[in-house]
Amino acid sequence: RNDPFLLNKICRWNCIGLQGSFLMPLLDAPMYMTTLTVGRKFSRAICQRAVCCRAEGFGNSSNDKYKLNHPALMETNVYMDESGTHQMEGLKMIGEDASFDSNLCWVWWPGKGSNDADCIDGKTGLIATSCGGETVQNASYSDVSTYALLKINLEILRMCGAPEAASLTD
Repeated sequence: RNDPFLLNKICRWNCIGLQGSFLMPLLDAPMYMTTLTVGRKFSRAICQRAVCCRAEGFGNSSNDKYKLNHPALMETNVYMDESGTHQMEGLKMIGEDASFDSNLCWVWWPGKGSNDADCIDGKTGLIATSCGGETVQNASYSDVSTYALLKINLEILRMCGAPEAASLTD
C-alpha cells in the first residue's frame, strides 16, 4: 500500500529540508537527506518521481536558500517485520507477504550504538517493546520523537536567551 502522505512529506523534506521550524533559526542552511533506502517493492523511476523529481523547478532563484535535493536512492533485500529482520539474499519475492499495516518503526543514528536501535510507535513517538508477540508501549519517548526534539529545542533557545522561549513550557 502506498502512503501518499508519507511521499508528500519526503518530497517536501527534499525541498525545504529535514530540520523543521524548530531548528531552522539556529542553522545557516537547511539539512537535506543524502540517501534514502527503500525496502521491497522498489522502483527507481517511481521513487525518484515520488520523493523529489515531481518538484523540478523548485528553488531555482539565485537568492533562495532552499533547493530541490535529489538523494541517492537504494534498496535493501532485508525483509523487516515485527519479529525482526530476515535475510532474503538470493530470493526474489515481488510484493509477497508485504505488510504495511504496522505503526512500528526502527530508528538508529550515529552515536546511538551499533546494536541499540529503538523500536517506536510512529504515531505516538513512544518506545515500544514486544512481549510474547504483543506490542506494549513504554511511557518513555524516543530520543527522535517530536516531544524529545521539542524539549531539546526549548533548552537551546533558553540557553541562547531567545525571548520567545521564556513563555514556553515543556
